[in-house]
Amino acid sequence: MTIEQVLHQHAARTGENGLVYGLVGPEPDWLPLERLIQSVPAGLMPKLKNFGVYFVPWLVKQKRSVLVATEPKAEGEKRNELCHHLDFRSQGTLAVISHQYYHEDLYGLAMEFFDKVAYVAALEESENDAAYAALLEQQAAPGELTPDAWGWRQELEKPGGRNEENLLNYRRTAFTDALGLYMAAMFMDVYYEDLFDARDEFPPLAPEPLQQRLRWMEKQYPPSRGFPFQVYRQRERRRGRS
Repeated sequence: MTIEQVLHQHAARTGENGLVYGLVGPEPDWLPLERLIQSVPAGLMPKLKNFGVYFVPWLVKQKRSVLVATEPKAEGEKRNELCHHLDFRSQGTLAVISHQYYHEDLYGLAMEFFDKVAYVAALEESENDAAYAALLEQQAAPGELTPDAWGWRQELEKPGGRNEENLLNYRRTAFTDALGLYMAAMFMDVYYEDLFDARDEFPPLAPEPLQQRLRWMEKQYPPSRGFPFQVYRQRERRRGRS
């Protein structure tokens, strides 16, 4: 079915925090969907204007369109399955996430969901952006949470690279990374060692500046009751990267 058919045939709900979401098909027994939705702080809603998310079994890329499938691919069938799709419309932004792409991988699905929420929130300018930019300027030590943020940070250090476009892209990327991790840490146990891999080609953000960014998020977007925030240290790595 098309995205349009999903919107017309499957009613959306609104979480207690104000986030609009929907589900196609039965809720997987390994996915606590309501708690996942409620992990998004209500205070973030002003930056998520006209945003909604649907969780679907499978997303399939077909030529220039993206379709939703409710059945697994047949034996021998080849299809280009996606983990997510962002649909930017005049009336708002829709995120569609395939839960079967992350079959029983709650950590992976949660990180995908929170990253998309944070990305959309980062696109909405607010009066607090300058304060976060100032925090980033104070953190002189090398290291970031993702290669994208590190790449933009390196662009700023090139001759003539410290322009408004690069500054905006770096700030938005660093904001997305920290906000997504902050929400994930309210939903489940997150361990610092799991955030990086020895094969990463960028320096990891050290614990102290990471804590400063996350505490900034906590102050700006306080957790809902029952969603404590904590990032842990000293744990055996959850998994390697493929």
